[in-house]
Amino acid sequence: MRLIPTLFVLGLSLLPVAVIANAPEQEQPDTETANQATPPKQFKNIYRARAYGIGITVTHELTPTDSGHKLRFFADSFVASIEEISHFDWPTPERLRPTSYTYERSGLGRDRSAKLDFDWETGKVTNNVQDKPWKMTIEPGVLDKLSFQIQLQHDLIAGKTENLAYDIADGGRLKHYQFEVVAEETLETPLGKVDTVKIKRSREDDDRITYAWMAPKYDYLLVRMQQEEGSKVYTIYIHESEVDGETISAFE
Repeated sequence: MRLIPTLFVLGLSLLPVAVIANAPEQEQPDTETANQATPPKQFKNIYRARAYGIGITVTHELTPTDSGHKLRFFADSFVASIEEISHFDWPTPERLRPTSYTYERSGLGRDRSAKLDFDWETGKVTNNVQDKPWKMTIEPGVLDKLSFQIQLQHDLIAGKTENLAYDIADGGRLKHYQFEVVAEETLETPLGKVDTVKIKRSREDDDRITYAWMAPKYDYLLVRMQQEEGSKVYTIYIHESEVDGETISAFE
């Protein structure tokens, strides 16, 4: 049974499951505002899926902290769970900056933990996997496996549709995530009908392909994700969304 890889695939490292704001139309900022970082709003989104007959609930939430933001992903079933947490700040309008990342897996299979601490003054990230730490050199702009989701959405909101590529610190080396916009589609979802753009992520030397349908009207909120592995297809839909304490009960 490949339950743990499936949990990982359906949102953990592939595409964002967040919403930066809930504003279909926004006024153009003045010059002073444009020169300042616009932090994402607080949110909590819930997604559901089934794999091998087992129900999976994914909770994805962003909360402010004294030094920036905390982004949390939690995938849970009755046999296993995965939790990721990223802390990051927003030093410039264009780019966020991770400060720490943690990963915890428990349940079916071997439990696993990892922690990354970013030191931007020295240009180093400390990787501590299963209590075995080592350091790696990083360049400005490197992200972690969770915070890149917010960066991707920020870039889409800014109108960027090409060169959606990100360097991710993972497992003691840099990995390159590449995305492309491939279509526009209207979807029926548990929250109603909504217009979306379809985004693709593919990998070199791997037959896995991931598609995500994101709603521009809701600042590129992910409403559906689909993972294809040969003849196997896994799909996850949004079921609940809350932004700054206000519930999105239905798409209009």
